[in-house]
Amino acid sequence: MEIQSAIARWESEGGAIPQVQSSRRQESERMKALTLRGILVPIDFSPESLKTLRYAKRLGERFKAKLYLVHVVTPPLALFPQPREGLPSNFTQEMAANAVKRLQKIAAEFSLTSPPKRYTVRIGATVGEISEVARITRAELIAIATRGYTGLKRAFLGSTTESVVRNAPCPVLVVRNKDESTSQRARRAPLQFRKILVPLDFSDASRLGLEYALGFAQEFRATVILFHSIFVSAYLMGNRHTAHQVPTVISNQQEYAKVEMEKLRETISRKGGAVETNIAVGSPVEQIGKYVRKASVDLIITSTHGSSGWRRVFIGSTAERIVRYATCPVLVVPNRFAGKKASKGRG
Repeated sequence: MEIQSAIARWESEGGAIPQVQSSRRQESERMKALTLRGILVPIDFSPESLKTLRYAKRLGERFKAKLYLVHVVTPPLALFPQPREGLPSNFTQEMAANAVKRLQKIAAEFSLTSPPKRYTVRIGATVGEISEVARITRAELIAIATRGYTGLKRAFLGSTTESVVRNAPCPVLVVRNKDESTSQRARRAPLQFRKILVPLDFSDASRLGLEYALGFAQEFRATVILFHSIFVSAYLMGNRHTAHQVPTVISNQQEYAKVEMEKLRETISRKGGAVETNIAVGSPVEQIGKYVRKASVDLIITSTHGSSGWRRVFIGSTAERIVRYATCPVLVVPNRFAGKKASKGRG
C-alpha cells in the first residue's frame, strides 16, 4: 500500500522525478566550456612576441588563466659550430643574465611579478626548452607569434613557430603580427571570437580537434563553421584513363561530405551550439584561406595527424600549412592531446 501511495502521489505531482532526470540529461548533453589554467608565452623580445603577450593576456583574462613567460638563450656553440675568437668564456651566462633583466621588466609591465616564477630564462635548444617549460608549468596553451617569413627560407628551414607546433605537449595558438592591434582601445577590449572555423576531413584526428573547438566556442558563444574541401589528386586529373572519372569522384565525395556534415551539425545543434557548414572543392589550404577572408573568420582551430619522417619534412602537414598561410589566428591541437582537455568543463 505504501508503494502504491507513493506512485499515486508521484503521478498526481506530474511525474516530477523523471522531469528532473530529463533535465539533468539535457544539461549533460550541452556543450561544455573549456578550461585554461595556464598559458605559456615564448618571448624573444621582438615586437611580434610582445604583441602576442598582449593578446595572450586578454585571452588569459577571459579564462582567468595564469600567464607564464619563457626566453631561451641559445649557446654560442649551437650558433657557431666553429669556435669564434673574441667571445668571452661566460658569454652564455651574460646573455642569460641580460635576458633575466629584460624579462623582469616585461613581467612588471604586464603585472606578472606575483606569484613568483611566472617567468624564466632557459639555456638550450629553443623548441625543446619551450616544450619543457610548458610541461613544468602545466600550461594548457602556448601562445606564440609568427614572423611571416616566405619563400625558400621558410620552405627548407622552417620557423621556430612551426617547430613548436610540431613538438609542443599542448595546443598552440599562433598569433599573426597584425592580429593584435596597437590601439589602446583594442588592448583594453575583451577578446572576442565570433566565428571559429574547423577544417574537417572526417578522420578521428580532425574530429578530436572539433571537440576542442566546441569547448572554445561555448566560452565565446561563437559560431562553429565546419569546413571540408574535396581535393582530387593530380594523378587522377592528369591520367587519361582516369580523368573522365573525376566528376563522378567529386560528386560521390560531395554526397559523403554532406551526410557527415549533417550528422555533426545535428549533434552540435542538439547541444545548443551555433553551427554552419561549408563544402568546397580544391586545395584545402587554399580554400580555407579564401573562406576565412570572405566570411571574416576570427579563429581557425585544427588538429594534427601526427605525420613524421621525410613526408613531413618536404610536404608538411595540412595543419602546418594552414599555420603558414592563414590570415587569422590558428589554434593547433596535437592529435595526442585533443580528446583530453576539450571534454572538461570549467568546474
